[in-house]
Amino acid sequence: MPRSYNTSAVKMLTTVPQRPSAHLTLRDSGLSGSYPNPQPDLHQSCRHPVRTWGNGSFGAHLRNMTLSNGRLRVPMDGRYYLYAQVYFRYPSPSSEADQSSASHQLVQCIYKKTNYLRPIQLLKGVGTKCWAPDAEYALHSVYQGGLFELRAGDEVFVSVSSPTMVHAEDSASYFGVFRLDL
Repeated sequence: MPRSYNTSAVKMLTTVPQRPSAHLTLRDSGLSGSYPNPQPDLHQSCRHPVRTWGNGSFGAHLRNMTLSNGRLRVPMDGRYYLYAQVYFRYPSPSSEADQSSASHQLVQCIYKKTNYLRPIQLLKGVGTKCWAPDAEYALHSVYQGGLFELRAGDEVFVSVSSPTMVHAEDSASYFGVFRLDL
């Protein structure tokens, strides 16, 4: 006896739009060209927007969102989870005279740009680290995430305090967003 299938349910599932989401990784490390002059309308501790995010690495994606100049544009109103992690890496001081610079404040912020004049700071992650003088490299990552109500057309982006210390590695420096309700 032939079976009958409910094809209307299958059609309905295929017409539901994919939930907006993005998971991006850094394409290049702390290149000075990637971080032009500090952006004066951002908080003084993290005035360097990260502009080199990309979705070309394994696991990275961009669905129903657009990316321009390091900013993700939100396509529709809703509750979104935003997250970012930046991996900071730099050589330790080479001489006794440089020991005073062995401590660095590492700051990462996530901003929302709306139709207001200034971007709105949503999250700020800070770490002040001191490493052993004989360490070959000083390594630290700053992670943050949170749930926010965003409107269609809002743009979200990441900025940092020390752009020359940012290190691109697919599994270590990333930025993403996904919509929770649909």
